[in-house]
Amino acid sequence: MNKYPLLSKLLLVALLMALLAIPLALVREVIAERSAYRQQAAAEVARAHAGPQTLTGPLLWLPYTETYLRKVKVEGKVGATREELVSVERVSVQFPKTQDSRSRLATETRWRGIFPVTVYTSQHASTGRFMWGEVTPRQPGGRITLGQPLLLMGVSDTRGLLAAPQLRLPGRTLAVEQAPASSPLPLAARVDPALLKAGAALDVAVDFELAGTGSIGWVPLADDSSVTLTSSWPHPSFGGDFLPRTRSVTASGFEATWRVSSLSSRAQSQFQEDPRADSLPSHTVEQFSVSLGDPVDVYRLTERATKYAGMFIVLTFAAFFVLEMVRRWRIHPMQYLMIGAALVLFFLLLLSLSEHMDFAVAYGLASTGCIALLGHYLRHVLGGWRPGLGMSGLLVALYGVLYGILVSEDNALMMGSLLLFGVLAAIMVATRRLDWYSVMRPEPVPASPGLEQHSA
Repeated sequence: MNKYPLLSKLLLVALLMALLAIPLALVREVIAERSAYRQQAAAEVARAHAGPQTLTGPLLWLPYTETYLRKVKVEGKVGATREELVSVERVSVQFPKTQDSRSRLATETRWRGIFPVTVYTSQHASTGRFMWGEVTPRQPGGRITLGQPLLLMGVSDTRGLLAAPQLRLPGRTLAVEQAPASSPLPLAARVDPALLKAGAALDVAVDFELAGTGSIGWVPLADDSSVTLTSSWPHPSFGGDFLPRTRSVTASGFEATWRVSSLSSRAQSQFQEDPRADSLPSHTVEQFSVSLGDPVDVYRLTERATKYAGMFIVLTFAAFFVLEMVRRWRIHPMQYLMIGAALVLFFLLLLSLSEHMDFAVAYGLASTGCIALLGHYLRHVLGGWRPGLGMSGLLVALYGVLYGILVSEDNALMMGSLLLFGVLAAIMVATRRLDWYSVMRPEPVPASPGLEQHSA
């Protein structure tokens, strides 16, 4: 060890950093576990309240039977045929020409233990117009027998309906009930077939209240769909296949308007190919939505912080190592381990505090506590307040840069690159006059008192 002191110290420091990777991995496991608990809490609230909602329809669903004569060959007689009566059950789906929806959404925070879950209640008023097209036979000479026409509409989780939807046609109100099992959407209203005249317009109005959790979305099935949503939630996240045409987000809430044409959407064809796809988790039918998630995900931020923990420890140890060479400080490997343990503990402390308070406050308290602890410890390790305060200032700068990286995800790469460049530049400047050969020489062995007397 004394033959190559610099190399020995480097190997010991590298070994300590490898050992510190173990508690860092345990901290990441704790973060993943707490994040899973939060998701479980959100799922429990959704089961008791209602889950994310996707609104579909209304649309006209007309089952019919087509009957026609088909010629079939007669077995045993060459060239002989006979006529056979065939009946085929089909469905005609007709989408609105226009649909205009206006919705208001109010949020509320429910708590499951220490985990907050955002739920909402919403009010919806929608108007639409159908242009009924006559059902024509697909086979020559076929006859059409119409079944019971239905106005269908759907929500992802019917438990969220706070009352039966009010569905109105001109001059009458239709009763909304559970749809037949063969229908692709869960809610239906029976329509008088006499109202369905070829080329005639059919105006429909729907009002209902809906509760949900997390997000709300719409499937744009009309030829021209328009949705305007107003809410007091100040942190919306717009998603899906279409972004709002206009939106206004302030500290007191937001208002967004979507306008989608069937020329720019494949929702109609996708729905006809798989009418139940809009209720599946894969969301194969095009839609747009808004999420009401927490704008500051403490678990995601803490997890990102731990990804920089290795760099954080390397930079701190590098600063101590370089200053140990330049200033001739003597820092024992056990003291390196203590400092590294305090740096690792910061991330666990940050996680536990951020679950109970704002992330910025939690970060400030956790970093202040760790810096104060390390400053007091380094005062005794380095033999005075001045070097202890100097190293504490270095830690303040590192924690400040780390916080900047966390809250500015888009600029994280640039800030991290600048940090590494700055550290490398500082090390090169600090060691520009250092004689590394003298540092790498073995430490001189002091002569024993007996030998000195003998040589005298």
